Amino acid sequence: MPQYFITPDRIRAGMFSAAEDESRHITRAARKRVGDEIEIFDGMGNRYLAVIGDAGDIVSGKIIKKLDFAVYKTRLVMCFAPVSRTAAEAIIEHCTEAGVAAFQPVMAERSQFDWAESWPEKAIRFKTLMIAACKQSGRASLPELLKPREFDDLLGEPAPAVIASGCTDQNFGAISAGFAGSPAIKVFIGPEGGFTKGEMEYAAEKGVKSFSLGKYTLRAETAALAASVVILDKLG
Repeated sequence: MPQYFITPDRIRAGMFSAAEDESRHITRAARKRVGDEIEIFDGMGNRYLAVIGDAGDIVSGKIIKKLDFAVYKTRLVMCFAPVSRTAAEAIIEHCTEAGVAAFQPVMAERSQFDWAESWPEKAIRFKTLMIAACKQSGRASLPELLKPREFDDLLGEPAPAVIASGCTDQNFGAISAGFAGSPAIKVFIGPEGGFTKGEMEYAAEKGVKSFSLGKYTLRAETAALAASVVILDKLG
């Protein structure tokens, strides 16, 4: 059963009311009617089974019960270099489906795009994609969307991190033991051409390990999804 996004302020005292755009989707696209049961989520970690009581311009109704949902115990932060619009949107959409907890654009030496000025507009679009991906995948919480930051600054923080790179033959399983029990981990996906030799040396100095995603060169959006699945599957 598909689920629908209801912001927390619209869920009160055991009742819900959908925003106009979501109401249209429920009644016109999904053709739901009064008395139909639907699943809803608030983006803050809550999912509910509800029944529609009013299917007018604003869909509203009663919450029947809270629903269980699967959650990864590891907070995975996807640190990816700005890429083309279609590639960036694919990263946001598919990695949300995979279970990424936060997205962190990272400015690297070979970055081809600078999102500093356009970030407010991009953030709005990315949030729309995250909501759609949560609706499709059954997630109850929206990922956190962080502002772009410099590669060196992010690596300078005392937090577990790894780089998905073609510069090594070892897979994530070979280094995963070092992250067992870590509540959070950052994974870095480089720009076209990858991170520079200097960036990789700096990462190594900071104790950041690299792992391979296979024998072939992947697009950024493919690498981001593959890395997300591999890490979350291993760490849970």
